[in-house]
Amino acid sequence: MISLLQRVLITPTFGFFLIALLLLLAGDSARASDPATIEAAKKEDGLMIYNSMTPSQMQLIINAFRAKYPFVEVKVYRAVGERLLTKILTEVQAGRNDFDVLQSGDTQAYFLKKKNLLAKYVSQEVKYLPKIFVDPEGYWAAMYSMPKIIGYNTRMVKRAEVPRTDEELLSPKWKGKIATDHTKPEPFFWIMERMGHEKGIAYLKKLAAQDLRFYAGLSLLTSLLAAGEFPLGLYTYLHSVEEAKSKGAPVEWVAQDQVFTKFQPVSVAAKAPHPNVAKLYVDFGLSLEGQKLIASMGRVPVRTGVPTNIAGLDKLNFVIDDLSWVEDYNKNYELFRSTFGVEAK
Repeated sequence: MISLLQRVLITPTFGFFLIALLLLLAGDSARASDPATIEAAKKEDGLMIYNSMTPSQMQLIINAFRAKYPFVEVKVYRAVGERLLTKILTEVQAGRNDFDVLQSGDTQAYFLKKKNLLAKYVSQEVKYLPKIFVDPEGYWAAMYSMPKIIGYNTRMVKRAEVPRTDEELLSPKWKGKIATDHTKPEPFFWIMERMGHEKGIAYLKKLAAQDLRFYAGLSLLTSLLAAGEFPLGLYTYLHSVEEAKSKGAPVEWVAQDQVFTKFQPVSVAAKAPHPNVAKLYVDFGLSLEGQKLIASMGRVPVRTGVPTNIAGLDKLNFVIDDLSWVEDYNKNYELFRSTFGVEAK
């Protein structure tokens, strides 16, 4: 039997009209990037992305992007944190503008925005993102988030016993049993921001008295948690615990009432050699297709309505800091280091 839709489509004029109508009713989410941008991008053809993403995951994104825009030749450079900033600043001082897209940590985006090295670009896709993950001035939007949670070893502690509040972390039963990453102290800076400087310092001193165990790197932290080196991993990444759990590791996580969240913004460079291709990439990364791809990697997408395999994700109350501590990072890190007695990086 031929359906009504099939009968209409048999007539080309009516078929074209119906498809156009359906696209109109579907709204902006059904549209690709602006046609003018696509045409301009075809004249540029190249794209250089500076990023800090896991290489294998980055390649998946590039493959999907090139499947959509096969005329683009994509190159990537990967570095993390200070190394990436140093490369960019060195190139700028030499009069070079080599990168088109920055896809790295929120602190790098904050710093480069302050240096006027990012361009304003408000993708049509940002309307589907929570406001906290979009720069109000239009310089970046988050591609995915990295919530900080409390991971625990299910063979060493029962879920009901896992501390969830600031005060519960101070219980004597957890002394010497909590581990965290001293190279990523941002959650501790956030505590001072949230509580106020004096109350925050007082609390951190109490937490330091719990004899926290420090390790360099959240991947290492999660691996050691799974191995049973300690029962609690404080402020590790949600996606790292989920990945370990998917491989059979005896780990789980709980969230605090406010979930401190890092994220990876995507931005167009202020002097991008290929600005229109860069815009296409940003649009793709934030699109429903791009965000579903992010979710398929076990990452945490930021776009609303994108399904994931992470149970309870939709119930989390994400918060981010204002990154003001970046202005005087060395002073803040020294305060953290001296409070907890960790060695300087």
